[in-house]
Amino acid sequence: MKEYNERSVVTMHKTLTKVKSTIISGLLAVSAVASPVVAPVVTQEPSLSATAADSDNYAKLLQYSLYLYDANMCGNVSDDCGIEWRGNCHMSDDVVGGYHDAGDHVWFGQPGAYAASSLGWAYYEFPDAFDSTGQTAHLKVITDRFAKFMRDATVLNGNTVSKVLIEKGEGDTDHKYWGAPEQQGNRGRMLWTTGGAANITAEYAAALAANYVNFKNPDDLKYAKALYDFSLQNTDCYNSQFYDGHWTGSADEINWAAGWLYIATNDSKYLNRLSSAGQSYSNHSWESVQLGAGILKGELTGDWGSTGFLGNFKGDNYCFLENWEWGSARQNTMAQFCTLVAAKNNKGDASWAKGQMEYITGDKAFANGQKHCLVVGFKDNSSKNPHHRASSPDADASEGNDGINNKYLLVGALCGGPVDANGTYRDIRSDYKGNEVTLDYNAGLVGAAAGLYHFYKTGSTVSSITGVKKIYPDGSTPGPIVTTTTQNTPGPIVTTTTTTTPDPGPSSGNDIVLLPSDMADKGTEKGDDGKINNFVEFAPQGAKSATLYVKVNSSDTEIAGEFGTWTGEWLEDKFDKVKVGSDKVATVDYTIPSNVGSVVKAIVWWPHGDDVEIQKVVLHKDGGSNITTTTKATTTTKATTTTTTTKATTTTTTTKATTTTTTTIVTTAPNLEVKLYGDADCSNSVRMNDAVLVMQSLANGDRFGENGSDPSHITPQGSKNADCYMPGSLITPKDAYAIQMFLLGAKQLPMWSD
Repeated sequence: MKEYNERSVVTMHKTLTKVKSTIISGLLAVSAVASPVVAPVVTQEPSLSATAADSDNYAKLLQYSLYLYDANMCGNVSDDCGIEWRGNCHMSDDVVGGYHDAGDHVWFGQPGAYAASSLGWAYYEFPDAFDSTGQTAHLKVITDRFAKFMRDATVLNGNTVSKVLIEKGEGDTDHKYWGAPEQQGNRGRMLWTTGGAANITAEYAAALAANYVNFKNPDDLKYAKALYDFSLQNTDCYNSQFYDGHWTGSADEINWAAGWLYIATNDSKYLNRLSSAGQSYSNHSWESVQLGAGILKGELTGDWGSTGFLGNFKGDNYCFLENWEWGSARQNTMAQFCTLVAAKNNKGDASWAKGQMEYITGDKAFANGQKHCLVVGFKDNSSKNPHHRASSPDADASEGNDGINNKYLLVGALCGGPVDANGTYRDIRSDYKGNEVTLDYNAGLVGAAAGLYHFYKTGSTVSSITGVKKIYPDGSTPGPIVTTTTQNTPGPIVTTTTTTTPDPGPSSGNDIVLLPSDMADKGTEKGDDGKINNFVEFAPQGAKSATLYVKVNSSDTEIAGEFGTWTGEWLEDKFDKVKVGSDKVATVDYTIPSNVGSVVKAIVWWPHGDDVEIQKVVLHKDGGSNITTTTKATTTTKATTTTTTTKATTTTTTTKATTTTTTTIVTTAPNLEVKLYGDADCSNSVRMNDAVLVMQSLANGDRFGENGSDPSHITPQGSKNADCYMPGSLITPKDAYAIQMFLLGAKQLPMWSD
């Protein structure tokens, strides 16, 4: 077991040398220009099917880079994992689920949550890359799994955190086991904190808030807020044996979390905290998120003064940050990602990142003349033998076994990389400094691949990968279904509404009855109005429709709520004024869309709490009850302002009574003139805030639409100004894109084409 003693010694050395690295990096950053302004590389946009050598096949690189997370899933992995050779493991943990840290099987809270928040950041910055390559669904599975574990690991008393699970397993004990995680059994130690580990709990908050921003699960935001408050109560750090985070304390993680919570809520208290962030003295990493927080600060406020470390990302040689011989490739790819985000804002050079990725993919020789593709399985000359127990369960990492290849191909894993600036690297399992893989290593690779695809649009995904049973499809994620409005200005606005009358005939033998115990998830959640809503989540199982059965325990005679599913964006069907029968039961039919996601969520908004009980959901394989649909036009003779949203047309049905539901209409306010194209928040200037507000109004119309509940919601004038991509059309994410392109200096407003 010589390896483990050596690793402990090297870990101590790594910790000590970080001090020197931080000081040197800080001096370099201070001497650099705080906000380097370099024109980004923006290329033409060829189709996804365009041929590309693997040297710039960024679609395939993004596709591959996500599978490391499948291989490192912990707990019950049967539904989520796309890797053939992985199975359930560690089912006796205090909190089952989450991920393994690296080539071992421990959960370390700080690098794990850092990886989750950085993956969320990648999607937030470059959603087009994931959507265009068909990888959004995979990314969502991964980040939702992180989020579920962090929620489950957080014990709440109301909205107050009582304790948080921050580690599962113990480093040295775990490292003495070499074998498959499925065979490890009970690993013992579960480490909970009741305070004083703010560097970890704030990172949890950041990851959850980022996932809420991207995928709108209200539970993520609820827990993120609670964990942020918990972190502020005691800002002390926890330092584990292998991850010592005290050099930057917890201030950077708290700032990072505040940035994501501001994007999620638009609450100025979070922006005030983020605005206090100081200079960045190192790369964005598990130990310090100063640079990430600084970039968010720059995007949200226009103040890029906290991003000085970006000035170190330059030159043609392999970017080897001093004293990061352990996992230099993760530092390199994260530097690429940060540069690409900066390039979106005219503060970085996308071509520099492209040149650096050529080292990672083995297309450019290091200083010693050698080439190595450090992404497992990506190319013929890719690394094959990373330091990873699950992929090499039978041959351990002793030097005597270096001639034995790993049993399984660890697809998409980023190996640690050269241990010096000269390019010294060996593809052997015993070299845990240069050839281990971790959750945080791949976070930078995912972000860099997405950013490079965003700028260069090259490559294509593949339909078959060795050892992978779940291939995420090539092609764009289906867009929203938009309700149309016929408007004869200055005449009346004509709104289409739908009335459905189902025939409560006998069900077929193809029905599947789901009781509460059969649901993927069930419970209550607090709505924006502070009230408690009941919900269930269920897998559609190929059904064409579903019927929700709700028992009402109060005197209420109607129920309201919605069905929703993630199809690349949140697609919702609201129901309202559904009558309660004499048996105190209301039923609502739901037509399951053809592009339904893996889960459907049903929420009852009214009545609240204990006044209502979701009894069951019946899935209809043959479409269920016969539904007769009629359409009528409702004419409003006076001018009204309608809500801005891109949600789907709502069709409501019930077996008790005829129900009429009025759809939400996408339009812009009539009789207004554009004051400044792109100025969505009517501040008389065009800033990144405007793009954020456009996206918020589209994703959460009830809150940020023209009639939204949030004080900072978009106004009719703001909607008119925001319609800057092909003016006269509906407000869409393209308008936010146009604003960003204008801020980059690449386009003028209004924008008439890509």
